[in-house]
This record gives sequence, structure tokens and C-alpha cells, in this order.
Amino acid sequence: MKKLFILSFLASITLIAQEKMSIKHQEWELKSFKENSVLISEQEGIWLDNISKPEISLYKAKGNSITDKAMIICPGGGLFFSAYEKEGVKLAKKLAQNGITAVILKYRTYPRKGSVIKWSQTLWDKPQMAIDSAKIILPYSSKDALSAIELIRNNASKYNINPNKIGLMGFSAGGAVTMEAAYTSVIKNQPNFIAPIYPWMDIVDNQKVPLNKPPAFVSCANDDPLELAAPSVQIYQDWILAGAEAELHMFSKGGHGYGMNKINAPVDRWSQLLIDWILAL
Repeated sequence: MKKLFILSFLASITLIAQEKMSIKHQEWELKSFKENSVLISEQEGIWLDNISKPEISLYKAKGNSITDKAMIICPGGGLFFSAYEKEGVKLAKKLAQNGITAVILKYRTYPRKGSVIKWSQTLWDKPQMAIDSAKIILPYSSKDALSAIELIRNNASKYNINPNKIGLMGFSAGGAVTMEAAYTSVIKNQPNFIAPIYPWMDIVDNQKVPLNKPPAFVSCANDDPLELAAPSVQIYQDWILAGAEAELHMFSKGGHGYGMNKINAPVDRWSQLLIDWILAL
């Protein structure tokens, strides 16, 4: 049964992701290991770890109202793995169906022999070790995000995308990648709008709002066990104080890592709120 589910999942990626592209990157000094794809559960889907070669998968906009906007998605996973289906594929499909070109970024993650996913589960009671390990990888992951923006911008006409309407978003550690990339971007790779979703800001150094002041969509749950509600609100406050556009959606319940899962709570509406926000930009 599990094998059939994996085959079905991989087939769905092949049918819907119209194009995959490698991202140019400088080889790191860290040792690379074989990338793994693991089916966690039917709800969580497939997670990837030991990602050392970044790439993007592009889902072209379709439907009756196709826009010229694109959103690059950074799944979460602590920078130890990528929750590729729950926080990548499912959202990419929904964005594309609503006329927004979606791009899933497979950015580099923490390299370790064997299963990084299993090893990362041992870090729950070692938060500082998790932070220190993730900080080692964040510069590489955020550079992958910046390279993805530049790649899409350089090929904007090919995909009927406005080069000035390219967004970047991410979940948890992917939210950290989003923020670090926005903070360190330059003109050629600046995101035009951003959407950090329960961003793990413990691994991001304090930064100022970028000079281009990209509109921001921020969302989190008050009961996030990683206590990411306050940092999410802080991003919103920083943007407002800088005179930038920002939208904040805080939910009373939702926990951490809900992604595109349905938990029968108001937080289930967050992705539609995101779509409405993008369309209104």
C-alpha cells in the first residue's frame, strides 16, 4: 500500500510540475550525502533530506483568470529536511489553479550520513543544538532562494511572468529562508512580495526591512509550541513601522506545521487568504 502511495505521489508531481530546473550554486565545503525521500504518513506525505543540489519545480498558472504573478515556495523542516508535499506540492497546485505560477524550491539542507530526518527527531530536547546546526545551513539555503528568484526573473517572459511580480514564501525554517533572503537581497534577486508562514526566526539575525519594502503576508497560530507567534507579529510591526505594506493573520489554534493539512479549524483558511492577498497586489 505504501509503495502504491509513493508511486501515485511521484506520478502526480510528474503530471503537474511542467518543468524542473537546477539552480546554479557554488559547491559548499561541507560533505554531501545521498538525498533521501521518505514517506512519513498519508497526511504528511513525502519528506526529503540530505539535499545538496538545489532545484526548482515550476507549476504553470492555469484556470480562467491567469495572472502574471509567481510565488516561490520554501517548505519547512528545520533546514534538516523538506516537508516537500505538505508545504510544497499541495500549495503549488492550489496557487496554480488560482492563476498564480508556483515554484517549489528544493534548497540545500543539513548534510549527515544516513537519515537526517531520524536524527532531527532527537533534537527536540536540544533546541540550542538545533539552532546552531540550522544556522550553519541558512546562508546556503537563502542563497538558493535568491538564485531561484534571479532564475525566474531572467526567464520571466518564457513563463508569462512579470519580472516585478515574483514573490517568496516559506514555512517555519522555510520562513527563515524567506526572511534571510529578503534581508540580504540585491536588486537582481529581490522578492517583490514575501509570505513568512510561522517563520522560525531564532536562526535569523536581526535585520532591517529591505529598502524595496516588499509587501508582506504573515501568518501563525497563537498556540504554536515553538513560540513563533511573537516573532511573526514582530515582522508585521517592523514592516508597518517602516511604512511598508503588511497583512497579519494570527489564529487562536493551529499549532506548528499545519501547512496545507486540514485540521477543521479557522486556520484552514490561511491559504485562501494568501491567494486573495496575492491577487490583490
